Amino acid sequence: MICVCEELYPPRYGLSGKAAIVEDKQSVLKNFGLRDEHWLRLWNIDCRLLTMFYQSLDPRYDWFIVVYDYEKFCIDREVKEAIIWHEVGHITYPVGSNSISVENEIKCDHIAVNSGQKEGLKKVLDLTLNMARSLNNELLMKMTNERKERINAF
Repeated sequence: MICVCEELYPPRYGLSGKAAIVEDKQSVLKNFGLRDEHWLRLWNIDCRLLTMFYQSLDPRYDWFIVVYDYEKFCIDREVKEAIIWHEVGHITYPVGSNSISVENEIKCDHIAVNSGQKEGLKKVLDLTLNMARSLNNELLMKMTNERKERINAF
C-alpha cells in the first residue's frame, strides 16, 4: 500500500495528471546504493537530495516523487519547491534509470528557475556539491558545477 504524504495541485505545477509525494526510505536507500541510513551521516548526505521520480503504476496517480524522509524534505520550502519543480521537469525531460543526462538535468533546472525557484535551486546545487565532495565523486562534482554555471546564466 502506498502512503501518500502530499498530493501536488496539478494546475500549480502545470501537470496534466495527478502526482503525489511519497516517502519510502528503503527504496530510496536501495536505489542510491546505500545499505542503511548510517551511510547518510558518514558521508554527510542531506537526505532531501535523495529523491526519485517515477511514472505511477497506481491507477489513482500518474507520477510519484519518492523522498527519503518527508518531514525533513519539508524543512526548507525553497529547497522543497525547487526539487519538486525539477522533478516535474522530468516528465518532459526524462532520464532513464542507470543513465546520466546533464543536458536533461539542466533543462529540468531551467523549469525550476522559470517557476521562481532559482534561490532554492542554488541551495539544492550547493548541497549536491557538498555531497559530491564528501563522496569524492568527480563526475557528480563536474555535473553539479556545470549545472550551477548554467543556472547563473538563466
